Amino acid sequence: MPATPRVLVVDDDPACLRILQKFLEKEGYQVMVATDGASGLARAQQEKPELIICDWMMPGVDGPQVCQAIKGDPALKEIFFIFLTALEKSYIGEGISKGADDFITKPIDPVEVGAKVKAGLRLTQAQKALQDLASRDELTGLFNRRHWDNTLKEACRAGRPFLVAMADVDRFKEINDQWGHRVGDAFLKELAQSWSAQLKKPEMLARHGGDEFACLYYRDLSSLLALRRRVEMGLAAVFPFPVGLSLGYARFQPDRRLTPAALMAQADRALYEEKSQNRAALPKTQTKTREKRLLGKGPGT
Repeated sequence: MPATPRVLVVDDDPACLRILQKFLEKEGYQVMVATDGASGLARAQQEKPELIICDWMMPGVDGPQVCQAIKGDPALKEIFFIFLTALEKSYIGEGISKGADDFITKPIDPVEVGAKVKAGLRLTQAQKALQDLASRDELTGLFNRRHWDNTLKEACRAGRPFLVAMADVDRFKEINDQWGHRVGDAFLKELAQSWSAQLKKPEMLARHGGDEFACLYYRDLSSLLALRRRVEMGLAAVFPFPVGLSLGYARFQPDRRLTPAALMAQADRALYEEKSQNRAALPKTQTKTREKRLLGKGPGT
């Protein structure tokens, strides 16, 4: 959640808008306003505020329609939604069925507004923390496989070209056997930190399982291979044993539209092929050989 939480107020009553905006800004919130339901929806989609206060009765797109649209949008459904209404309490059930999280009654009571906004933001923050915890790998802090699967699906839907890279540590079992699991864990954490620090949004590194990592990469293959070399060199400077990372990739092209499953299968096959050949390669020739192989006839080229 941003340091200054953003609150969107949607109401066709200018006086009510001014009262709420003035009070909420005084409380330290960043306040956005919309004078009708349609513009409120557009503002929510553009700004993605942490909390929305929306009047029930408005001409055109009314409050329940706004609420239903917000809660039906995967990108907006976690926004805490408060109805503002002078209607009877019997309408609360209908509002809850539309997805509302709370109600504020008119005439406006600043104490009630302040308390409900604070409570809503606290709940949102707690839910986000739980979701983040559930989507993270405990050892490395990277996103886990479940989050990776969802992110890859979204990337495919967006249609922008990218690379899916699968990487794992050469002879990682030997590292664990010879140096112990504590050193092996430290190695994986250092790898995760070094690799992820070199990515640019929306690129992402996830721990796919064991010593295997998945990377969503929006730059060209040569820069990905250079990143791999930098990570290997950084690890070799920290740990007293030979370091090697095998890598396989698949390319998503808008005109080809491979499915997430097909991309992962392609990247897995490429990783297996490189890992098999790396086992047979001499250490001095391994780096040049593997990069010629990837650049020369990689998948999707």
